[in-house]
Amino acid sequence: MIRFLKIFTLSLLASSVISQEVDSESPEGWAMAYTTASSLNLGQITPRDVNPGDLTISAELSSIPSLSKEQQKVGFNGLKDEDLNKSPVFGRVRISYGLAWNTTAEASWTPPIEIDGAKPETLWGLAFSRPLIKGQNIDLGVRIFMSRGDVQADVTCSKEMVAIEPYTPGNLSGCVGISKDKLTIDHQGIEATAVFKTLGNRLTPWFSFSSTKIDPSVKVDAPLQYGQEVVDISSSSTIQTYTIGFDYNYSGNQLLNFATSYTPLDVNRPVELGDRDSFWNFRIGYSLSF
Repeated sequence: MIRFLKIFTLSLLASSVISQEVDSESPEGWAMAYTTASSLNLGQITPRDVNPGDLTISAELSSIPSLSKEQQKVGFNGLKDEDLNKSPVFGRVRISYGLAWNTTAEASWTPPIEIDGAKPETLWGLAFSRPLIKGQNIDLGVRIFMSRGDVQADVTCSKEMVAIEPYTPGNLSGCVGISKDKLTIDHQGIEATAVFKTLGNRLTPWFSFSSTKIDPSVKVDAPLQYGQEVVDISSSSTIQTYTIGFDYNYSGNQLLNFATSYTPLDVNRPVELGDRDSFWNFRIGYSLSF
Protein backbone atom coordinates (compact mmCIF):
# COMPACT_ATOMS: atom_id res chain seq x y z
CA MET A 1 0.00 0.00 0.00
CA ILE A 2 2.79 2.43 0.91
CA ARG A 3 4.58 1.65 -2.34
CA PHE A 4 1.37 2.26 -4.31
CA LEU A 5 0.86 5.66 -2.66
CA LYS A 6 4.47 6.61 -3.39
CA ILE A 7 4.10 5.65 -7.06
CA PHE A 8 0.75 7.47 -7.30
CA THR A 9 2.18 10.66 -5.77
CA LEU A 10 5.25 10.66 -7.98
CA SER A 11 3.16 10.04 -11.09
CA LEU A 12 0.98 13.07 -10.26
CA LEU A 13 4.08 15.23 -9.82
CA ALA A 14 5.42 14.00 -13.14
CA SER A 15 2.23 14.76 -15.04
CA SER A 16 2.65 18.55 -15.09
CA VAL A 17 5.32 21.24 -15.28
CA ILE A 18 6.08 22.68 -11.84
CA SER A 19 7.88 26.00 -11.32
CA GLN A 20 9.05 27.03 -7.90
CA GLU A 21 11.47 29.39 -6.22
CA VAL A 22 13.23 27.96 -3.19
CA ASP A 23 15.10 29.53 -0.30
CA SER A 24 18.87 29.60 -0.70
CA GLU A 25 19.29 27.57 2.51
CA SER A 26 16.85 24.85 1.48
CA PRO A 27 18.48 21.59 0.32
CA GLU A 28 17.70 22.40 -3.33
CA GLY A 29 18.87 26.02 -2.99
CA TRP A 30 22.06 24.93 -1.23
CA ALA A 31 22.83 22.40 -3.97
CA MET A 32 22.49 25.07 -6.66
CA ALA A 33 24.64 27.51 -4.66
CA TYR A 34 27.28 24.82 -4.09
CA THR A 35 27.48 24.08 -7.82
CA THR A 36 27.58 27.78 -8.70
CA ALA A 37 30.39 28.36 -6.17
CA SER A 38 32.47 25.79 -8.05
CA SER A 39 32.30 27.95 -11.19
CA LEU A 40 32.77 31.48 -9.79
CA ASN A 41 34.57 33.79 -12.19
CA LEU A 42 37.17 34.84 -9.63
CA GLY A 43 40.47 36.46 -10.56
CA GLN A 44 43.39 34.32 -11.63
CA ILE A 45 45.84 37.18 -12.22
CA THR A 46 45.81 39.93 -9.60
CA PRO A 47 45.08 43.52 -10.72
CA ARG A 48 48.32 45.04 -12.02
CA ASP A 49 49.79 47.81 -14.14
CA VAL A 50 49.12 47.35 -17.86
CA ASN A 51 49.69 49.26 -21.06
CA PRO A 52 47.05 49.52 -23.79
CA GLY A 53 47.40 46.50 -26.02
CA ASP A 54 49.05 44.18 -23.46
CA LEU A 55 47.83 40.63 -24.09
CA THR A 56 47.75 37.64 -21.73
CA ILE A 57 46.41 34.15 -22.37
CA SER A 58 45.84 31.90 -19.36
CA ALA A 59 44.24 28.63 -18.29
CA GLU A 60 42.97 27.54 -14.89
CA LEU A 61 41.85 24.27 -13.31
CA SER A 62 40.05 24.06 -9.96
CA SER A 63 38.90 21.17 -7.80
CA ILE A 64 35.27 20.31 -6.96
CA PRO A 65 35.00 18.43 -3.63
CA SER A 66 32.76 15.37 -3.63
CA LEU A 67 29.66 15.19 -1.44
CA SER A 68 28.57 12.37 0.85
CA LYS A 69 25.49 10.29 0.08
CA GLU A 70 23.58 12.09 2.84
CA GLN A 71 24.52 15.52 1.44
CA GLN A 72 23.14 14.50 -1.95
CA LYS A 73 19.63 14.06 -0.52
CA VAL A 74 18.36 17.41 -1.79
CA GLY A 75 15.26 16.58 -3.85
CA PHE A 76 11.79 17.01 -2.28
CA ASN A 77 13.33 19.33 0.34
CA GLY A 78 15.99 16.86 1.40
CA LEU A 79 14.25 13.50 1.04
CA LYS A 80 15.25 12.36 -2.46
CA ASP A 81 18.68 11.20 -3.62
CA GLU A 82 20.34 13.14 -6.45
CA ASP A 83 23.61 12.40 -8.25
CA LEU A 84 25.57 15.60 -7.52
CA ASN A 85 29.06 14.12 -7.72
CA LYS A 86 29.90 14.75 -11.36
CA SER A 87 33.16 16.21 -12.66
CA PRO A 88 35.84 16.51 -9.93
CA VAL A 89 37.35 19.56 -11.67
CA PHE A 90 36.28 22.79 -13.35
CA GLY A 91 38.38 24.58 -15.95
CA ARG A 92 38.39 27.73 -18.06
CA VAL A 93 40.62 29.61 -20.46
CA ARG A 94 41.01 33.38 -20.39
CA ILE A 95 42.27 36.17 -22.57
CA SER A 96 43.15 39.54 -21.02
CA TYR A 97 43.73 42.80 -22.85
CA GLY A 98 45.17 46.06 -21.56
CA LEU A 99 42.96 49.15 -21.90
CA ALA A 100 43.44 52.82 -21.07
CA TRP A 101 43.51 54.07 -17.46
CA ASN A 102 45.51 51.05 -16.29
CA THR A 103 42.45 48.81 -16.76
CA THR A 104 42.44 45.17 -17.87
CA ALA A 105 39.50 43.62 -19.74
CA GLU A 106 39.12 39.85 -19.52
CA ALA A 107 36.99 37.27 -21.31
CA SER A 108 36.78 33.63 -20.20
CA TRP A 109 35.29 30.46 -21.62
CA THR A 110 34.82 26.88 -20.40
CA PRO A 111 35.19 24.23 -23.14
CA PRO A 112 32.12 21.97 -23.59
CA ILE A 113 33.90 18.81 -22.44
CA GLU A 114 31.66 16.14 -20.94
CA ILE A 115 32.91 14.46 -17.74
CA ASP A 116 30.85 11.80 -15.96
CA GLY A 117 27.56 12.97 -17.46
CA ALA A 118 28.14 16.71 -16.92
CA LYS A 119 28.81 19.09 -19.82
CA PRO A 120 29.13 22.91 -19.82
CA GLU A 121 27.07 24.70 -22.47
CA THR A 122 28.07 28.20 -23.68
CA LEU A 123 29.66 29.02 -20.33
CA TRP A 124 31.51 32.34 -20.58
CA GLY A 125 32.51 35.30 -18.42
CA LEU A 126 33.65 38.92 -18.51
CA ALA A 127 35.67 40.99 -16.04
CA PHE A 128 37.39 44.34 -15.64
CA SER A 129 40.16 45.00 -13.12
CA ARG A 130 42.67 47.66 -12.15
CA PRO A 131 45.03 48.50 -9.26
CA LEU A 132 43.72 51.18 -6.92
CA ILE A 133 46.43 51.88 -4.36
CA LYS A 134 50.13 51.11 -4.70
CA GLY A 135 52.09 51.00 -1.47
CA GLN A 136 55.62 50.10 -0.52
CA ASN A 137 54.74 46.57 0.61
CA ILE A 138 51.06 46.10 -0.35
CA ASP A 139 49.07 46.91 -3.49
CA LEU A 140 45.30 47.04 -3.46
CA GLY A 141 43.16 46.35 -6.52
CA VAL A 142 39.56 45.75 -7.53
CA ARG A 143 37.84 43.54 -10.08
CA ILE A 144 34.22 43.33 -11.24
CA PHE A 145 33.08 40.14 -12.91
CA MET A 146 30.16 38.22 -14.32
CA SER A 147 29.46 34.79 -15.79
CA ARG A 148 26.64 33.31 -17.85
CA GLY A 149 25.93 29.79 -19.03
CA ASP A 150 24.54 26.35 -18.32
CA VAL A 151 25.69 22.89 -17.36
CA GLN A 152 23.75 19.86 -18.53
CA ALA A 153 23.99 16.78 -16.30
CA ASP A 154 22.08 13.60 -15.47
CA VAL A 155 21.47 14.55 -11.84
CA THR A 156 17.89 13.33 -11.34
CA CYS A 157 18.25 10.07 -13.27
CA SER A 158 21.87 9.02 -13.68
CA LYS A 159 23.13 6.09 -15.70
CA GLU A 160 23.71 4.11 -12.50
CA MET A 161 20.21 4.85 -11.18
CA VAL A 162 18.49 3.81 -14.42
CA ALA A 163 20.10 0.36 -14.13
CA ILE A 164 18.13 -0.24 -10.90
CA GLU A 165 14.49 -1.37 -10.88
CA PRO A 166 12.10 1.62 -10.62
CA TYR A 167 10.65 2.46 -7.20
CA THR A 168 13.15 0.33 -5.31
CA PRO A 169 16.00 1.50 -3.04
CA GLY A 170 18.47 3.28 -5.28
CA ASN A 171 15.79 4.37 -7.76
CA LEU A 172 12.92 5.70 -5.67
CA SER A 173 11.98 8.23 -8.38
CA GLY A 174 11.16 5.52 -10.89
CA CYS A 175 13.75 6.56 -13.48
CA VAL A 176 13.58 4.63 -16.75
CA GLY A 177 15.95 6.80 -18.77
CA ILE A 178 18.84 9.20 -18.28
CA SER A 179 17.64 12.71 -17.41
CA LYS A 180 18.67 15.87 -19.23
CA ASP A 181 18.81 18.32 -16.34
CA LYS A 182 20.11 21.81 -17.06
CA LEU A 183 21.64 24.02 -14.36
CA THR A 184 22.02 27.73 -15.05
CA ILE A 185 24.85 29.24 -13.00
CA ASP A 186 24.56 32.98 -13.72
CA HIS A 187 26.35 35.29 -11.30
CA GLN A 188 28.01 38.70 -10.99
CA GLY A 189 30.12 40.30 -8.30
CA ILE A 190 33.04 42.38 -7.12
CA GLU A 191 36.43 41.24 -5.78
CA ALA A 192 38.97 43.22 -3.74
CA THR A 193 42.58 42.03 -3.73
CA ALA A 194 45.62 42.76 -1.55
CA VAL A 195 48.98 41.89 -3.14
CA PHE A 196 51.98 41.53 -0.79
CA LYS A 197 55.38 42.46 -2.24
CA THR A 198 57.58 41.37 0.66
CA LEU A 199 58.97 38.14 -0.85
CA GLY A 200 60.72 39.55 -3.89
CA ASN A 201 59.90 39.57 -7.57
CA ARG A 202 59.41 35.85 -8.20
CA LEU A 203 56.98 34.81 -5.45
CA THR A 204 54.01 37.08 -4.72
CA PRO A 205 51.35 36.13 -2.13
CA TRP A 206 47.92 37.73 -2.25
CA PHE A 207 44.52 37.68 -0.56
CA SER A 208 41.10 38.51 -1.98
CA PHE A 209 37.52 38.90 -0.79
CA SER A 210 34.57 38.76 -3.15
CA SER A 211 30.84 39.26 -2.86
CA THR A 212 28.78 37.55 -5.55
CA LYS A 213 25.10 37.78 -6.45
CA ILE A 214 24.08 34.35 -7.73
CA ASP A 215 20.88 33.52 -9.62
CA PRO A 216 21.03 29.76 -10.21
CA SER A 217 18.17 27.71 -11.60
CA VAL A 218 17.71 24.13 -12.66
CA LYS A 219 15.35 22.55 -15.15
CA VAL A 220 14.66 18.90 -14.38
CA ASP A 221 13.78 16.80 -17.43
CA ALA A 222 13.58 13.18 -16.30
CA PRO A 223 11.81 10.18 -17.91
CA LEU A 224 9.98 8.26 -15.17
CA GLN A 225 8.02 5.04 -15.42
CA TYR A 226 4.70 6.84 -15.01
CA GLY A 227 5.42 10.09 -16.83
CA GLN A 228 7.94 12.79 -17.64
CA GLU A 229 9.10 14.89 -14.71
CA VAL A 230 9.61 18.50 -15.81
CA VAL A 231 10.32 20.94 -12.99
CA ASP A 232 11.85 24.44 -13.00
CA ILE A 233 13.50 25.41 -9.71
CA SER A 234 15.21 28.75 -9.07
CA SER A 235 16.91 30.54 -6.21
CA SER A 236 18.77 33.78 -5.51
CA SER A 237 21.28 34.88 -2.89
CA THR A 238 24.55 36.68 -2.24
CA ILE A 239 27.61 34.70 -1.22
CA GLN A 240 31.07 35.71 0.00
CA THR A 241 34.35 34.06 -0.93
CA TYR A 242 37.76 34.30 0.73
CA THR A 243 40.83 33.40 -1.33
CA ILE A 244 44.52 33.01 -0.48
CA GLY A 245 46.99 32.51 -3.30
CA PHE A 246 50.40 33.22 -4.66
CA ASP A 247 51.94 33.86 -8.07
CA TYR A 248 55.26 32.40 -9.11
CA ASN A 249 57.10 34.30 -11.84
CA TYR A 250 58.42 31.36 -13.84
CA SER A 251 60.06 33.62 -16.44
CA GLY A 252 59.70 37.13 -17.74
CA ASN A 253 56.36 36.45 -19.42
CA GLN A 254 55.18 33.22 -17.76
CA LEU A 255 53.33 33.02 -14.46
CA LEU A 256 52.14 30.09 -12.35
CA ASN A 257 49.17 30.69 -10.04
CA PHE A 258 48.13 28.70 -6.96
CA ALA A 259 45.12 29.52 -4.77
CA THR A 260 42.54 28.10 -2.38
CA SER A 261 39.05 29.57 -1.97
CA TYR A 262 36.45 29.20 0.77
CA THR A 263 32.75 30.07 0.36
CA PRO A 264 30.59 29.73 3.53
CA LEU A 265 27.23 28.06 2.78
CA ASP A 266 24.39 27.08 5.11
CA VAL A 267 21.62 24.52 4.59
CA ASN A 268 18.54 23.53 6.58
CA ARG A 269 18.07 19.76 6.26
CA PRO A 270 15.39 17.50 7.73
CA VAL A 271 18.22 15.76 9.58
CA GLU A 272 21.34 17.57 10.72
CA LEU A 273 24.59 16.17 9.32
CA GLY A 274 28.14 16.47 10.49
CA ASP A 275 29.43 16.98 6.95
CA ARG A 276 31.00 20.20 5.71
CA ASP A 277 28.39 22.13 3.71
CA SER A 278 30.54 25.13 2.75
CA PHE A 279 32.51 25.11 -0.48
CA TRP A 280 36.30 24.91 -0.38
CA ASN A 281 38.53 24.23 -3.37
CA PHE A 282 42.04 24.55 -4.78
CA ARG A 283 43.06 26.19 -8.06
CA ILE A 284 46.11 26.11 -10.29
CA GLY A 285 46.73 28.27 -13.32
CA TYR A 286 49.25 29.20 -16.01
CA SER A 287 49.54 32.57 -17.78
CA LEU A 288 51.54 33.66 -20.82
CA SER A 289 51.95 37.38 -21.59
CA PHE A 290 52.87 38.95 -24.91
